[in-house]
Amino acid sequence: MGYKAIRFERHKLFDQVWEKPMTTLAAEYGLSDVGLRKICKRLSIPLPPQGYHLRAHKGQRPSLPPIKNGVTEYTTHIYEPEQMSAFEPPQLMEIPEISFEELPENRIRVPEVLTSPHPLIVEARNHLKKASQGRYGRLTRFWSRSEYISVFPESLDRALRIMDALIKALAKRNYPFSIDEEKHVLVVKILDEQFTLRLEERSRQVRHIPTASEMKEAKRSYSPIATYDFAPTSEFSFLISRYYSADKVCRDDKRGRLEEKLNNFIIILIKMALQIKDERICRQREEQARRDCEQKRIEMENTIRKEKKRVDILREQCASWYESQRLRAFILAAREKHPIMDPESEFAQWLVWASLQADRLDPLKESPPSILD
Repeated sequence: MGYKAIRFERHKLFDQVWEKPMTTLAAEYGLSDVGLRKICKRLSIPLPPQGYHLRAHKGQRPSLPPIKNGVTEYTTHIYEPEQMSAFEPPQLMEIPEISFEELPENRIRVPEVLTSPHPLIVEARNHLKKASQGRYGRLTRFWSRSEYISVFPESLDRALRIMDALIKALAKRNYPFSIDEEKHVLVVKILDEQFTLRLEERSRQVRHIPTASEMKEAKRSYSPIATYDFAPTSEFSFLISRYYSADKVCRDDKRGRLEEKLNNFIIILIKMALQIKDERICRQREEQARRDCEQKRIEMENTIRKEKKRVDILREQCASWYESQRLRAFILAAREKHPIMDPESEFAQWLVWASLQADRLDPLKESPPSILD
């Protein structure tokens, strides 16, 4: 895609305007009729009256009027997109990392029983077995290194098996992962892009039926009784944190359970990493374009400033030249008033001094510097 230059000649465009309707001629040039009318106005080309080309007898056309500013040619630019052939569809680039995940022999399998778990999974199991259920019913142990697993107690074994299979697969593919010691989350690096990973179980609300002891405690301490309880659903999802929000990118649904989607989950991470890289490259290009535009603007301002200074100097020199000519004419008129004079007289000395001042003002003549300079 790019821009195409169109050059208009005054006499040629005049003949075309009076031979063809404005809309037809504008379409041939790839312009609008309004844009072509503006070009005709710039070139001082008279336009036919309305309905001129529809009449059978067109009559005589006016002659081309003279122009005062002397503009006989005009060049404009129109946008011209590239034409893509319908028989050549764009080729999709093959990504080796994604092709690897799509091969059947590389499918990630989650075992029915957790055996030889990864050290991170062993640590998470020890922490979560001692954890208590939080506000939403999931196992919670604040400031532990296992906060990347948030499930109900009944689903802990399944969550550990899924995470163990995923972590071992990431290690096999040389994708670095670690535990953030400050935020206590699992950090995975895919194609040099960093993601925060979390496995979470969805909960559902059920109406809470207060017990007798809760009623008694509420009357005694005036504390409110919870309206709902949170029950497990066994529906897992992976949450990926980017910037300040978390997105559910892979979960249990009608199309399959999470155990069957681990390869697809890694593919999603790869695509997200490539998207982040593309966005970064686009931002860098836009920033570079902005800097180039700013640099051109500064250079143009400097060029304009220098040109204005040269024009001002030229005007000053022209004014000084005219002033020097006026002074010489005045000196000559004064000299003619005294055809005979003493070379040592005060008037003769004044003539010498005045001539030097006229030479000092004349930019085309060299003269000794003056104290006024």
